[in-house]
Amino acid sequence: FLCPFFFLAPAFSFIYIGGSVEIPNLTYTNDLNDPKSQKFLLQAEAIQNYLAESYESSFLGKYYLKSVVAAFSEGESGLRAYYWNTFWAP
Repeated sequence: FLCPFFFLAPAFSFIYIGGSVEIPNLTYTNDLNDPKSQKFLLQAEAIQNYLAESYESSFLGKYYLKSVVAAFSEGESGLRAYYWNTFWAP
């Protein structure tokens, strides 16, 4: 008697959450309009690293995958960064 056994991994979903954050000690400049500019890339990387550290050290850390900064604008009292986060859920 031969009985094949198949193991199926549990299904999971990706969850995308968008938002924005204002950073009061930074100012918006026109070169942040261009997502290929060196200033955009460096600023986006710094904010993405900050978001990653924040999520990874929280209870959401086991579900967190990444953050991506998509745009910048002038905020009320500093630089506003627009981003989306990716999480996975079982």
